[in-house]
Amino acid sequence: ENEDRISVLQIFGDETTKTGEYKYVEENGLYRWEPIRRLRWEKVGRCELIAWYPYDITNPSIYNLHIDQSDETKLKAADLINGYWYDVPKDYVDIPMKHRMSMVTIVYHVGTADYPNMDMSEPQVYSKHNSVRFGRDQIHGQFEMSTPTGNPDWVQACKHDDGMFSAIVIPGSYKTGEIFLKFKIGDKNFHAKMKSDTDFEEGKRYIYKLDVGKDKVELTRISIDNMTGWTNEDELK
Repeated sequence: ENEDRISVLQIFGDETTKTGEYKYVEENGLYRWEPIRRLRWEKVGRCELIAWYPYDITNPSIYNLHIDQSDETKLKAADLINGYWYDVPKDYVDIPMKHRMSMVTIVYHVGTADYPNMDMSEPQVYSKHNSVRFGRDQIHGQFEMSTPTGNPDWVQACKHDDGMFSAIVIPGSYKTGEIFLKFKIGDKNFHAKMKSDTDFEEGKRYIYKLDVGKDKVELTRISIDNMTGWTNEDELK
């Protein structure tokens, strides 16, 4: 989005010049990457670049789960988009970037007969892991995610669009009957379980329908979509 920033790290080079920062700027339907801090080529031979968003991650090889995603700003900050480039220096670089986490969106309905004039509060989504590492693969020219590690944790989800909530979690495998969601209606606590074994993959959005009544809490998967990444190309100058 306009004014968003990315960081770009050159693996080889001096600490003062190998990290660049660029801002996405839209004006009159046109866009460009405006340099905030320029990257400088440090050698003539092939170079490695890693680019990532959000720009303020201090170590692009490690992602730590954001457990507070309770508003849209915090939800966006929990997203991770990164990419890798390994080539000879040119006038421009084209770094393919993609979403690396999994997004969960719940479309919920609270039975009005059972809970009149009441809404859901404090929704949480279960993440099987709370950290993951990435490594450079020169042979395939990719930034590879390792097998996620770390303890599971609960993410405070973001309510939005009148009847929905979303959260970003680290990809993982869920078992049938495992508690996946927690929430409250009034002062009552509820949870919803996975209906079947499910593997969450990086860069995909999982949409579920949640129906809540006095005698049931039913979770049904609606769809799985690829999270659209950046499809445009532009120069980093």
